Amino acid sequence: MAVMSRQKLIVGFLIVLLLFIIPQAKGTTQQEEGQISIVFDFSHNSTFSVTKRNFTEAVGFFTDLPEYQIRILENGELTAANLSRSHILVIPNPESNYSVSELEVISNYVNQGGSLFLLSDYQIEHRPIGNPFAVNMILQALLESRIQFTTYTDGNTTEGDAIIDTVNSRIHSHNVEVNNSYLYSQLNRESLIVGIDSLIVAGGSLTTDATDLIISTGAETSEAVTLSGDFVATQPGWLSAFWIGSSRIVLCSSTTMFSDTTCVGTNQSWFQSLDNSVLWYNIFRWMSLYLIQDPTPIMVFFVVLVLVAGFAVFAYSLWRTKRE
Repeated sequence: MAVMSRQKLIVGFLIVLLLFIIPQAKGTTQQEEGQISIVFDFSHNSTFSVTKRNFTEAVGFFTDLPEYQIRILENGELTAANLSRSHILVIPNPESNYSVSELEVISNYVNQGGSLFLLSDYQIEHRPIGNPFAVNMILQALLESRIQFTTYTDGNTTEGDAIIDTVNSRIHSHNVEVNNSYLYSQLNRESLIVGIDSLIVAGGSLTTDATDLIISTGAETSEAVTLSGDFVATQPGWLSAFWIGSSRIVLCSSTTMFSDTTCVGTNQSWFQSLDNSVLWYNIFRWMSLYLIQDPTPIMVFFVVLVLVAGFAVFAYSLWRTKRE
């Protein structure tokens, strides 16, 4: 009788121990924080903004989502106080460069765990809608050298580019349709592309040799070209997501695709066209989730050790019972 009680005690202890250990070994599960504070910085002459009334749908999207709290910066210099107690900083297509002190504020914000969403846009037909140089300066301040928004230097002038596609486009070659064949399910970034069948994009490209950073490209028939029409790349990437430390970083070279302006190819706002608003939601949801961490080797070893030891003790206890 005492032996059976000892067996039950051993089994009960092992079950409790495993219930505690196994979730740790599986890794941290995805969960949203209580309330996510998002700061939109339109203070650097953004082409699209709320006051210009061509970015109201994208910002207003969060009105019915109580888990998000929105702050909007329209004027003045970006400071640490502006970013106090915020989780995500959004910089949509700034025309003006950030000052040295502002770049330091952004760098400190990311180093302390704040996440960052950088958007630029295309430059085409001598109409520079975006300023990729301004957002590249932010990446440089973060010491991020793996990827940048594409720039092209001609003499003393630094310009951006544009993605064109004469096959997969709506009306204009710059209105490029991207179906889910060109959305890539990168590790721990799968939630960025959930529920998306097709997007419509008008923007520039990203330059990188690290293909694992790219979430979407154009089709094989798409090209990136400079203002003068010179070829830059085939099937260029335009959307990227990655980590700098514990901070989540998203780069999108199309701000137009989230704007209120009318997309000629769909006769709707760009934001409401195809699955553009779904991507917008997915980006912020991904940036609001804790990172799924793989179990460490020592944790895996510890779990295996406990299982083996527990089985050995239980087997020995059964053997003792039979002998007695």
